[in-house]
Amino acid sequence: MFSGFKKINVQTNGATIHALVGGAGEPLLLLHGYPQTHVMWHPIAEQLAKSYKVVVSDLRGYGDSVAHDGDFTFRAMAMDQILLMRHLGHTNFHVVSHDRGARTAHRMILDHPDAVRTVALFDILPTLDVWRTMDDWLARRYYHWLFLSQPGEMPQRLISKDPVMFLHSALVGLSGELTIFAPEALAEYERVALNPKVIAAWCWDYLAAATTDLDHDRADIGRISHIPCLVLWGNKGVVAHHLNPLDAWRVWFPHVTGHAVDAGHFLVEERPDDVLTALIGHLKKQKYTS
Repeated sequence: MFSGFKKINVQTNGATIHALVGGAGEPLLLLHGYPQTHVMWHPIAEQLAKSYKVVVSDLRGYGDSVAHDGDFTFRAMAMDQILLMRHLGHTNFHVVSHDRGARTAHRMILDHPDAVRTVALFDILPTLDVWRTMDDWLARRYYHWLFLSQPGEMPQRLISKDPVMFLHSALVGLSGELTIFAPEALAEYERVALNPKVIAAWCWDYLAAATTDLDHDRADIGRISHIPCLVLWGNKGVVAHHLNPLDAWRVWFPHVTGHAVDAGHFLVEERPDDVLTALIGHLKKQKYTS
């Protein structure tokens, strides 16, 4: 996986961020989600690197990135990625993101509006909308939002009893089956799930999303970005059950476009060709200027 990419580790404000860098051209940052790592991008990263300088990053606390200050807000995660890209010489870049990485990308655009040229958000609704529409149906499918966000060490201690089983349950619950994941990718997800610090990061991430992140998002209600935004979601998943994703994101991005993909939550690994086609079309419409 990631043939031709170089590994780097960059110190930010309170974290060490692990990333891979490959290709040449306009800078393009790929951000993963829970409970995965940068490895989720393996089906499309090498293809994108034929036209772009691709940076594939682990969020703080996830994968091989390490958080040092205990701050797991999307604001802190976004700042990490801004500093990573500045370290590489890029102050303006494209962002393609999934799940928690997409929430990080949204916060990045709110906090650093000049940094992101275009954004793609995969299989999420805005965080405020998830909590606003949480009912018994959604709670059963997004139980991890409620479980991982419990304060204290209870979630971490329970997961640590059998972290690989918990990981598999999380993946199957959102995808329907483990067979969509390449064996080498699944092995990587299992490897990092055995790290107690990664388990803690999952929990602190979701605790922040139920508390401080909501305060940050409420403070920004009414703010919009006119950058091009692509939204993709799985038609076999949860995202479109209560809300039309395009309508939800149009509140923040008036020029949003997108569509459903014949997949569950993990679009990139289940339908890489469909995702790549939509993504290349989205990126090619934009003229990179800085």
